[in-house]
Amino acid sequence: MLPILEIKDLKKHYAAKTGLFGRMSNTVKALDGISLAIEKGKTFAIVGESGSGKTTLGKTMLRLIEPTSGSIIFNGQDIMALGTESMRKLKTDMQIVFQDPFGSLDPRWTVRRTLEEPLRTHYSYSAETITKKVDEILEVVGLTPQHALRYPYELSGGQRQRVGIARALILEPQFVVFDEPVSALDVSIQAQVLTLLQDLQSRLSLTYLFISHDLSVVRYISDHVGVMYLGKMMETGPSEQLFSNPLHPYTEALISAIPQPDPDKRRERIVLSGEVPSPRNAPSGCVFHTRCPKAMPQCSSIQPEWLQVSENRYIACHLYNN
Repeated sequence: MLPILEIKDLKKHYAAKTGLFGRMSNTVKALDGISLAIEKGKTFAIVGESGSGKTTLGKTMLRLIEPTSGSIIFNGQDIMALGTESMRKLKTDMQIVFQDPFGSLDPRWTVRRTLEEPLRTHYSYSAETITKKVDEILEVVGLTPQHALRYPYELSGGQRQRVGIARALILEPQFVVFDEPVSALDVSIQAQVLTLLQDLQSRLSLTYLFISHDLSVVRYISDHVGVMYLGKMMETGPSEQLFSNPLHPYTEALISAIPQPDPDKRRERIVLSGEVPSPRNAPSGCVFHTRCPKAMPQCSSIQPEWLQVSENRYIACHLYNN
């Protein structure tokens, strides 16, 4: 099956300014050669510590942030070649739900106006049709038409996030990016929203890119996982394979930190030394070598190749280069 979305060697670099007069010093490589493919109807999750480039990747894939180089193929079409008007039309098929449900909603607008706005922007529907579509999408995400009269401050966190999901889905997209969609919610509400996302994916044949730092959530919802560190992809693979048999030392460390619900089962915790380096001064060679418990001499000077080690398993690590 051909992927619904594929990115190849995607890069996003920023020129960093330092000093009193803002002189250009070095380049921040927020994304540095990311490649992945997402199958239709599946959930591809991106995990990694803060500053790894997860959110930048999600926004760049939708061209909310313009990439420095690389290609983004959606339904067989390279969207990097599209002009402003063509890209505006395509965005009905590619939507995003942001992390902060309160910050992403206009506090001056009612829920109804928030949901009407994308329909008025992209289509020439009658007022009656717009009202009907708003009521329908509210019901789909577990709200009622009465919620349409409320402002964001009158809603709970879970309700606000449902409005954010409704706003993304009202245009009937094929692909949705979820940027930490449950991290600001209570655990019980997280479970409700995750169940809703799975139900919507099944009913509407949606494809997700799910960004999170919570590996327990990722294991529950994902079909495929990509592990990022300092703008690079360390490892990708099917969810169950990656969690049961992590290959990259960084993936091993992340999974070892997942809380174990059974007190009789103990997992040896891998504690990484030091802090995540600044992206302004990323280490040479493998960017993870300064914290890697299995680092070898070549790791500090030679960048590992992106290798396929088994079916659907890819890794960038010198442990597998030989």
